[in-house]
Amino acid sequence: MNTDPLPTFQLSSIGLMQRCWKWLRSLRVLGLITAMLCVPIANAICTTPSGVAPPPGVWDAHMNEIVNMGTLQRADFQIGDQVIYRIRKHADEGTRDRMLERLRAIAPEIKELQSYFDTPPDRAVLLVESELDLLGDTLAFTQCAKKDRKHDLSNYVDEGEDLDVKLPEGLCLVVVRPHTIVGERKTRFALAHEWMHTMQNGAYRPAMRELWWVEGAAEWAAHKIVPGATERDNKIEQFFERQPECSLTQHSYDAQPFFFWGDQQFDTSWGISLGMGGREYLKEPSRAAEILPPERWLDWAIAQAEQTITMPDGRPLPFQAEVKPLDLAEACGAKIQGPPLSVQLREVTFPEGSASPLTIEPNDAQLAYKDSEDNWIRVTETVELGPSSSPVLFAAIMPSGHNLDVNLTLNNTDGLTCGCHIGRWTEMATADSEAEDTFDGALEAIEMYRAMVPPDQLEDLEKAKRMIEAADTKDRFRFRGATKQIFEMDGGVVNYDNDGPIVTFERGGTFRIEDPHMISDGKTTVDYNTYIHSGLWKVEDGILKIDLQKFTYVGTVEGPASDEPQELSGSNKHSSYVGGGGDWIVSCEDTGTRLIPADERERGPGRDAVLRPH
Repeated sequence: MNTDPLPTFQLSSIGLMQRCWKWLRSLRVLGLITAMLCVPIANAICTTPSGVAPPPGVWDAHMNEIVNMGTLQRADFQIGDQVIYRIRKHADEGTRDRMLERLRAIAPEIKELQSYFDTPPDRAVLLVESELDLLGDTLAFTQCAKKDRKHDLSNYVDEGEDLDVKLPEGLCLVVVRPHTIVGERKTRFALAHEWMHTMQNGAYRPAMRELWWVEGAAEWAAHKIVPGATERDNKIEQFFERQPECSLTQHSYDAQPFFFWGDQQFDTSWGISLGMGGREYLKEPSRAAEILPPERWLDWAIAQAEQTITMPDGRPLPFQAEVKPLDLAEACGAKIQGPPLSVQLREVTFPEGSASPLTIEPNDAQLAYKDSEDNWIRVTETVELGPSSSPVLFAAIMPSGHNLDVNLTLNNTDGLTCGCHIGRWTEMATADSEAEDTFDGALEAIEMYRAMVPPDQLEDLEKAKRMIEAADTKDRFRFRGATKQIFEMDGGVVNYDNDGPIVTFERGGTFRIEDPHMISDGKTTVDYNTYIHSGLWKVEDGILKIDLQKFTYVGTVEGPASDEPQELSGSNKHSSYVGGGGDWIVSCEDTGTRLIPADERERGPGRDAVLRPH
């Protein structure tokens, strides 16, 4: 990344990610508490980041740089029980030590933070500055030995040498890279961030590598130590950008707003104490959810909706959580979904003139909505909310390891409240006399292809043409593919379980076509007991738009070489082998619903989809 004061080595581009996996196979810094990591760019797909070791070549270069700098000296002050050591270049010895001065300037604030630890931090710290350009834009990193062991730095000096003798057990090495830092405040922030890591490593065992706490808490601590910092605003923005798709445990540096809120709600010791239970309470959402009672997780969500969370110094956050609009007018309801421990904010709009109440099913989530008097009404079980002429703000979070899945449902009796297409339907066959031949295009393609076919393949081409011309290619259904026509051209058999495909429009915008069937060529039989094409629907400017996104099948196959039916299953995203997608005009009828192609050029006999209740 570009500006992070890291406790580790970190890479700043996706191209370098490939090296991370090689480094994972070549760990050599054993006996050390490390939090080395490789992180993709800010808005990457959610993953749970964890600590990995640095590349040996880079680590060796830094260790050799340090042992060849100069002599180990103890500073003339310490912070609480933490003794401070320095190694500087020979040329700098005896000159003004600006880095140590900066540390001294923030020492009172660090000492104040130390007082909140149940176990007073006592790790000795060796502070050095590096000029190596091996880590991109990394500002700094921290690396601590195990409590009762010498730091790996001792392996780079001969036994018995002065540096080896003086290095205390359990030492934390803090390396600052001044050539990557611009500004006095940013330098102090980097020092404060890294010092928090030395305190974390001293207080918690085993090593904490759950980065949402390790890095999020270090950012929060640095903000408390260095008030007024704006250099990390990009991380706060990143948190709110990623939150809708990422669980809290999948964040890293950007998790700091959670600690800002906890500091306000409880006290400073709360954020520090989160690590006391050990990493099992921090690694997975199901255990991290135990950090707070369920209702306090909802307080966290409401605070984001109300925008009451501030920086540790009292300033407003530079960025806020996004509130997504949710219009119930056409969908007859909706879902509020998201990963566990992620805050989801929605502004819900009712259909104009709606007299139907909204049924809210929280499904174990913590959920609240804001009423007309600006009070938050908490919902813990299924309730009904009367229609509102103005948008209603919802806040929701799932305080467990399960995904958030809140159902919002409007009653669409007689199609008066919202879209009459909502429901589960069977498509009716279009009368043969009204249907049109859908294989004209295939015959045209064959003629166009003829000139490009080698002579030895012309016979096969003619066979295909004869099969198409002789087949019953009338398209009887808009939501069923041409499997029957094509397969039966050459003597096969296709039997469907239902008279027509089952078409379901769900409240909230999900859509599926179910059409189980069996196909056989006399030797091999495939029985698809599950044959589903699914996707999303929405209404824009009066047009019903259906987007088929996934094909899923489960069944059996039996042939001459099999003793018994063999199971088969699979799914294919962004593919579909049936019709029914595209744009439609909904026509509500007494007996059901008719879908008319939105494009006038596609209309005509047999082109409508006639749906009857299933």
